[in-house]
Amino acid sequence: MDKKTIMVVDDEPHIVDMMETYLGIKGYEVRGAYSGQSGLVLVQADKPDALLLDLMMPDIEGYEVCAELRKLPEFAKLPILIVSARTDPASKRRAEDAGADAYFTKPVNMAQLVATLETLFTARAATQTASPAAPPTEAAAPPAVLTPPKPPAPVPAPTPPASEPPAAATEPKRPAGLTEAAATPPKPPTPAPATEPPAAATQPKRPEGLTPPDPSTPKPPPERPS
Repeated sequence: MDKKTIMVVDDEPHIVDMMETYLGIKGYEVRGAYSGQSGLVLVQADKPDALLLDLMMPDIEGYEVCAELRKLPEFAKLPILIVSARTDPASKRRAEDAGADAYFTKPVNMAQLVATLETLFTARAATQTASPAAPPTEAAAPPAVLTPPKPPAPVPAPTPPASEPPAAATEPKRPAGLTEAAATPPKPPTPAPATEPPAAATQPKRPEGLTPPDPSTPKPPPERPS
């Protein structure tokens, strides 16, 4: 089994020495860098198997180093573990956003650190050894079979165009200014006035003292002129 190489980037030399001693005992090869800029350069040159990265450094903070490495395709899956004295949740969230895989606060629990490294190495190896699925092979085309041509489909008879309904009779336009009279029912005929019966014929009054002639008395003959 090849020995894993771990890069430790910290501006405190005693931290780098402590990490190198402990990890060397566990069978790792350790290389150190003492600034963010030098660490960024050495990681790209040496291509280690993992990176232990401090946050608070005088030139470039660990957030920026992590974010810059994640932009490079060859370091997109590199295990990066933050080792910092910062314990606030905001720093942990910022490190996670930059692409860190784990976060450890100083003083570091070295046994837990090594266990985390082994877990990340195992996961990375499983990803690298997983072979991509073979592309599907094209099936051989079946031999061509001659089939008799199909008879032409019958042409449907043309349908006569739909006749439009006759236009409704339009009423003659009314001269401007005239309004339509409201429809009123016809008035009933006025009855003729009742006629009074004719008055009975009245006889002329007779002068007082005269008696009517008796019809039985013969009239005298008229006088002849002499």
